[in-house]
Amino acid sequence: MCRTIAALTFLLLLSACEGQFQANSAALRAAEDAYDPQLLRASLADIEAWHVENKTGLAETLGSSASVADITASLESTDCQPTEEMKALWSWHNGESSVAPFIWYHDFLSLEDAVSEYRWLTLNPLVRWDPNYIPLFSFEGEWYAGDCGIGSNTAGPVASFFLEDGAQTSHVNITTFLAGMAEAMRTGAVTWEDGAMVEDIHEVHRIYQKHNPGYKFPYYVHDES
Repeated sequence: MCRTIAALTFLLLLSACEGQFQANSAALRAAEDAYDPQLLRASLADIEAWHVENKTGLAETLGSSASVADITASLESTDCQPTEEMKALWSWHNGESSVAPFIWYHDFLSLEDAVSEYRWLTLNPLVRWDPNYIPLFSFEGEWYAGDCGIGSNTAGPVASFFLEDGAQTSHVNITTFLAGMAEAMRTGAVTWEDGAMVEDIHEVHRIYQKHNPGYKFPYYVHDES
């Protein structure tokens, strides 16, 4: 009986998820304007260096780069057109396969895993996933996804999606998302302790606001006063 109730509760949570992904024209313009390939690549390099310095083992599991042709071909079966940001991301390294998270408790999906999870999310009738977004980073029922629909040829907003809460546009684009994560790791807002990432949530929040002004932080932050 308890298992049945638990299963029904889980299904209700899933069915309640709202697919409120779509960004407005102002958010799309902001994403295009904030695209910075040099900052994106530098942020990725900083994240990799953090893992090397902390001996997490993740750097050794980074996949080989994917070609632009492979990225485009892989997404042909979806409603997504890869943005320049996505091409830059997967052509840097094609995901990772470490037990350690790539960024603050989220894994970096390979192109193949991103497409596989995209198919599951869009075909699952209990999950209201917007087919114009492709998952990029994931953790146990949470995803950060990039806008890859019409109008986002260079860059698009990033949405956070939690099975329990649904979606919200959370970051200006992939560049600001990774720049903020890299800064949090580089400055000690996120540290590696006893085989796990440990965060100073208030400092992570401050860095998030610096890189994504006007956007709502997708996590609860208690008042320090």
